[in-house]
Amino acid sequence: MRLIPLMLSGLLLATALPAVAQDQQAIEKAVTENPYRTDDQKARDQYRHPIETLEFFGITPGMTVAEPLPGWYTEILGDLVRDEGTYIALNLPPHLYDNADRRARTHAWRDGYIASKGELFGDKAFARFMLTKDNFAADNSVDAILAFRSLHGWVYSDVLDKALAEFYTVLKPGGVLGVVQHREDEDSPNTPADRRGYLKQSFVIEAIEAAGFVLEAQSEINANPKDTKDYEIGVWGLPPVLRVNSDEERRRNAAIGESDRMTLKFIKPKN
Repeated sequence: MRLIPLMLSGLLLATALPAVAQDQQAIEKAVTENPYRTDDQKARDQYRHPIETLEFFGITPGMTVAEPLPGWYTEILGDLVRDEGTYIALNLPPHLYDNADRRARTHAWRDGYIASKGELFGDKAFARFMLTKDNFAADNSVDAILAFRSLHGWVYSDVLDKALAEFYTVLKPGGVLGVVQHREDEDSPNTPADRRGYLKQSFVIEAIEAAGFVLEAQSEINANPKDTKDYEIGVWGLPPVLRVNSDEERRRNAAIGESDRMTLKFIKPKN
């Protein structure tokens, strides 16, 4: 426990840093002093606001945290919970893929993912499949599940309801489902069937509340009003993918930055 100085009657005493401040400090360290993060990953901080986002979700070092489709946040979460908590990487199961090579690579991912990250996770980390006959964790055992920019894929694969049901089962009462998702304008004629990567916030909230969760808070941490959402390829026309047809379009979209995103904190009710 870190001690901070306190002046009392001319004496310099030591007092414990409050628990909330300790958790905030741990998040900041996992973002800014993390030896496992690359320069390319750090360059995304200006768009993804990892410190503010994890603080908003209430993530602490002692939690059991599951990350579906691990990616940009993995090094941060692994470093954050390595000593006191547990990290669970989740992937879609092989049976969802028609391609035999893709199924084989998915099996290989489960068997080798944790080891591929070296010492990042310590000895309390697991790579598991979601959406299988057996849930990825025991009932009421996970503190938080963080879905970063992944819900659209589950909608397109028609597995969103199944994923949410599994998340609800394995989360502890009071557990957190944190969502960051590309956000479609509410008055847009586009629908999920257009597969543009964007979802309407009302659609996301309705789907997750239908699974039993309660929306506790929403934030504009990851909003981007410059996102025009009119790219031919959808959200992938913006950084970091920048799938464009010309240098002029590349310059324009790079200046916009990453997509406009909703940031939603849901809770599994305690009763």
